[in-house]
Amino acid sequence: MVTALQNLFTQLEILPPRAAGRLQVFGLRWQIPSSLSYLTLDEALAAESIEVTEISEGGSVPALKVRNHGEALVFLMAGEQLIGAKQDRVLNASLLVVGRSDLSIPVSCVEQGRWRYRSPKFGSAGTASHSYLRAKMSKASQASYKHFGTPDADQGEVWNEVSRKLHALGSSSPSAALHQVYEDQKSRLQEMIENMPAPEGASGAVFTFNGRIAGMDLFDQSQTLKKLWPKLLRAYAIDAMESPPDSPPVSLEAVRAWLESAMKAESREFKSPGLGSDWRLETEELVGASLVVGESPVHTELFSARN
Repeated sequence: MVTALQNLFTQLEILPPRAAGRLQVFGLRWQIPSSLSYLTLDEALAAESIEVTEISEGGSVPALKVRNHGEALVFLMAGEQLIGAKQDRVLNASLLVVGRSDLSIPVSCVEQGRWRYRSPKFGSAGTASHSYLRAKMSKASQASYKHFGTPDADQGEVWNEVSRKLHALGSSSPSAALHQVYEDQKSRLQEMIENMPAPEGASGAVFTFNGRIAGMDLFDQSQTLKKLWPKLLRAYAIDAMESPPDSPPVSLEAVRAWLESAMKAESREFKSPGLGSDWRLETEELVGASLVVGESPVHTELFSARN
């Protein structure tokens, strides 16, 4: 495992848990030097410094084009949802798009029943795909890297999980769009966001529900967590809605043991489609990835392998 990742799991401070409904959140603090400066997807879209479109007029389900008109790096987080164009997509992997460049990015469709233009460009949905789907995509992308050198997901598996999620929360969408679930639960999710801000001084968090650990997201800077917190909280909370109300809590010791198990992970380095390296991790307990630039892990995601 790359030294930066080894240091990551030994330096983390796990904060006491907070609860929102059926969701538990353990904030994560760490002190690492990070000199990177970048915009998030939503910041860049708001500034009109990037545009995201179909790869061509005809489009291609597993790929989109990002054009970065600005000088700043733009960070795209695995699982972020883009809506519009010919069909809604989610990002397969975390990426950094360099300034003044075009980049083809790997995505998956989360709207099976539409293949026609709704708009010329994609916009942000303000959401990320739920943790169950992100875990499946992370595992499939790792296998795709090994066999083909690209972080592709299993599109059939993605559609199956979107269909399951719509059914599980009683949502109905003519085009089988994952975004409909978030729209139907909008008021409940907004209430959770208002009642649970990002953990103070934290750069990441472990999320648990139904008596088990669901996943972790950790960034190189606490500001990045604050900016992406609403997306992350929605994504985990919408899965926690499926758990029974009397689920047992998860202990801080269990979270620490789960994170320490990442030290034993089989890890492999792959060239990211954008800037840096995409390290992939896997054990019997977890699966995940870390986008690393130099010695700085920009974004690390881990999910329970038993999701």
